[in-house]
Amino acid sequence: MPRLKISSLLGLPSYDLVDHHPDLAPLRRALHAEDWPAVVAFFDQLPEHDDPTVATAMVAETKGVETFLRTAGGGPAESTLAGTLLGARLVWMAWQARGTARARYTSNRQFASFHEILREAERVLGDVTAEEPGNIAAWTARLRTARGLGLGQAEANRRYERAAKARSDPFYAQLTHVQQLCPKWGGSLDKLLSFARRCAETSPPGSLNAAAVADAHLEFAYESGIAHLRSPAVLDEIRDAVASSVGHPDYRPVHGWVQAECSFSYVLWLAGDLSGAAARLAALGNRITIYPWGSPRELRTVRRKLRGAGAR
Repeated sequence: MPRLKISSLLGLPSYDLVDHHPDLAPLRRALHAEDWPAVVAFFDQLPEHDDPTVATAMVAETKGVETFLRTAGGGPAESTLAGTLLGARLVWMAWQARGTARARYTSNRQFASFHEILREAERVLGDVTAEEPGNIAAWTARLRTARGLGLGQAEANRRYERAAKARSDPFYAQLTHVQQLCPKWGGSLDKLLSFARRCAETSPPGSLNAAAVADAHLEFAYESGIAHLRSPAVLDEIRDAVASSVGHPDYRPVHGWVQAECSFSYVLWLAGDLSGAAARLAALGNRITIYPWGSPRELRTVRRKLRGAGAR
């Protein structure tokens, strides 16, 4: 008999990527069974329209999987897949060690652990991309190591260009690079918005990429104030991004759709577009991502307020 998750018992939205994308369940079973051939088969059979970065992220979030990945398939020295998955797991572990607080509230011990784990991840992933330069999941992970290790804008831009060469319109690489272009990581608001708009303008109708516009405006608002989102021009741009992405007739819920819907719903809520936010939350159902929503309880509170306001 399947075990009920605590989040289900409490009626809380789920962060779990397998709840977001049920077709990832065989990969999780393979990891728990330490069945490396089944892991390889899963990635070999992944449809081209699904960015492998999402399946890689599910692996990265699996507690303790790093022990298996150090030897699976001969380990990273023999298998670029093992190296990709181990590197992504190490990046996840590094950011967990750092915590989510701002730098001034992060201890020296946390930073030391963060950088130590990231340096190992960078070594592993660097070997992967040297051998397999078209590995989009590895390049996306290396964008995060570049940010965490403070390698600078030029190196981050180089890595993004390699990611874009590995996969056309790489959604998760774009969202990762949006963070790099924020002033807090050495970028600028102009570069941030220009990049996000380019992601939206150059991607196919119905793709997820226009969600980068929502993330960029959210980060802009964190810098300049939430009033930024309530500017008519900004709100129109966000609505246009929804219309060209998850609201387009050609849209299909490929891997990553939950992240896109979360970005749009959160920004529309903050911008005061209650009906727009309610529509995106209805599409999400019982799903949530850590960024930007953060807390399942926050999402439940917003839903109650939307119901109270009569938003449908």
